[in-house]
Amino acid sequence: MNKNLKPMQVNIQVWLLLVLVLAFAVQAKEAYKIPQLLLNQVDAGNAEVAYFIAKSYLEGSDHYKIDRGQALIWLEKSANMGYAHAMLSLADELNYDSQQEQALIWYERAANLGVGLAFNMIAAYYYRGDAGLDKNCHIAYEWYTKAQAKKVELSFNNHAWNLATSSDKQCRNPEKALKIMFKLMALYADDEIIPWYVWDTKAAVLAAVSDFSSAIELQQWLIGEMQESGAEIKNYNEHLQAYQQRKAWIEN
Repeated sequence: MNKNLKPMQVNIQVWLLLVLVLAFAVQAKEAYKIPQLLLNQVDAGNAEVAYFIAKSYLEGSDHYKIDRGQALIWLEKSANMGYAHAMLSLADELNYDSQQEQALIWYERAANLGVGLAFNMIAAYYYRGDAGLDKNCHIAYEWYTKAQAKKVELSFNNHAWNLATSSDKQCRNPEKALKIMFKLMALYADDEIIPWYVWDTKAAVLAAVSDFSSAIELQQWLIGEMQESGAEIKNYNEHLQAYQQRKAWIEN
């Protein structure tokens, strides 16, 4: 198996080295200077250490002050060394900065190494027509399916939502959306908290197959749960109002 396909599992010896070096840096009051031992590891070709440095700058810690500029430099260094997690993180940051064409390059490279979340983002780009791509829901659905093969929960949700609510009739398939929702719900353990947006998608799918009673009941329950938590419910209320009028929710 390609090592890039594995979850990030840093070699125990590498992590021990990182801990010792950082502890020494704190004692030496060099909290924000990258220890030479880590730089030597990167120079020796250790992309995982470069990624560790990038994430430290990105998230901050007792040893690193948050510095997004430095984080991007180190993410790109790690990504160029072939580390799949760095490719995905770099793409996410570029996407956040609305540099979608550059982000797509790294999503595609991460996808070539089997990163499921990259499949999901490429699907979203095709569905919306981002990054200079021609808008094409069918190609998007192919990418969602690839992500689902890797059990990316968000890809099940997005695929089902788009099939149920697309404004383009050629992109809608409520029956298929319902099948995908069944698969998504099966991924959650009995005691696992299911995100609110998943329940919202399920209600939209139920309405799309004309099961309005179930859609209304589910959406009302969801809104009640969200109100107790003080969450914003405007969009969810709009969906409910459509179901109460015996209408499926269709995106604008």
